[in-house]
Amino acid sequence: MANGTGAAVTEAARLDEIGFPEFTCKLVTDVFDALVAANIRQTEAYVELLKAVSESLKDYINNTKDDIEGEQILQFLAKTLPPDNAGTTNDATKVKVGGTLSSDDAETLNAALKVPVVANVANNNEVAASGVLDQSALDVLLEAVAVRLAANKYDLLKEMVKQGILRIVVESGKIETKLTFTTYGSSFYQKNAASYHRDAFRFRASARTGSFVSLWAKASASTSYTSVNVRTTKETQRDISGSQVQIFGGVTLNIKTDYLTLNQ
Repeated sequence: MANGTGAAVTEAARLDEIGFPEFTCKLVTDVFDALVAANIRQTEAYVELLKAVSESLKDYINNTKDDIEGEQILQFLAKTLPPDNAGTTNDATKVKVGGTLSSDDAETLNAALKVPVVANVANNNEVAASGVLDQSALDVLLEAVAVRLAANKYDLLKEMVKQGILRIVVESGKIETKLTFTTYGSSFYQKNAASYHRDAFRFRASARTGSFVSLWAKASASTSYTSVNVRTTKETQRDISGSQVQIFGGVTLNIKTDYLTLNQ
């Protein structure tokens, strides 16, 4: 009969095959690599910001205006010059091919498009004029909006430099790993036996006579004997063994944010 407990002990002897030390080592290494990578990304962001604000406004506009998305341009125009019948049209702005700009519309748009003189943009980016817009006039206005949005980003970066860079640092942390290795085994044997025995003895006799006791009298007798033996046996044999392994890994990091002031 198999021995479940012995099988469980055999499973426990394979504990080294789980590789728990390797698991713990990789967890520590991955956490360390993640922290270093995060610090490098923050440093790279600092460098990119300093590189951006070190350019002149003109150079920054020329280098970034083509990255302005059409959705941003449409939002700018929809906010600056929405259509007169905004509730009954699908157009988001008056600035479209075939649209007509009044002198007030052109003045409003030019005020929104104006950039500082140091940007060295023709007419300070005030290119809107009253009248009906064709495709050529629309393209000029879209280019002017891209220039204005690029200048806005430059101003925002300048303000960020004044405040300093927001960074994330780790104050303290805890790396925890846990291994739970459980083996179990059991053996069960059961045997039940039952016996049945019965003996039976039977006697039968009969007699018959006439009016007189004579040779005519008749008699008969017989016997029978029965013996029954029954034996039943029920045998149950069961063996259970197994193992269970649970590996846990956890990382707790306490972080904070602060501002790193850059040299002006």
